[in-house]
Amino acid sequence: MCDSRTDTKTGLLPVNEVRSLLDVCWKAKTITELMPALPKGMKPRYVHVIDAVWHINEPNGQDTGTARVGDVSAFLGVTTPSITKLVGEMADLGLVVKHADAADRRAVTLTLTERGLDIRRIYVEEYHAHLSQLLGGLTSDQCETTVRTLTEALRLMQEDFQRRSQNI
Repeated sequence: MCDSRTDTKTGLLPVNEVRSLLDVCWKAKTITELMPALPKGMKPRYVHVIDAVWHINEPNGQDTGTARVGDVSAFLGVTTPSITKLVGEMADLGLVVKHADAADRRAVTLTLTERGLDIRRIYVEEYHAHLSQLLGGLTSDQCETTVRTLTEALRLMQEDFQRRSQNI
């Protein structure tokens, strides 16, 4: 288990704690692999985009497309080009509808189709409700600490990766 402090003499996280952190990252990946199987041709990332579109549109109702690709990328913390590609694939699969913006012809808003809403109901609402019961023994503090720790570790490692890539 991880010690709660770094080595105060060196400011380094002990190597055995780094090993524990990386081990739990592999376990987290395994958790995602235990999720219910998606329909043929569906990527797990589509479910994330569907959920983001739903949340962005929710204040105005699901029939009113207010979600834009840039909003979805910001919501998910990923690049706009990657969302643009996914949205195109998802439109081809009948999961989302792209609506041209009358004021800005370059911009599109997104709504979910009935199929997209069904995917969200099954793979987000129902599955999260199941996990809420299954994981009921965990505390909010445990969840929040895990989220903060993994988010910060990812941020630090991505910054390091960028620095190392520039020095090659």
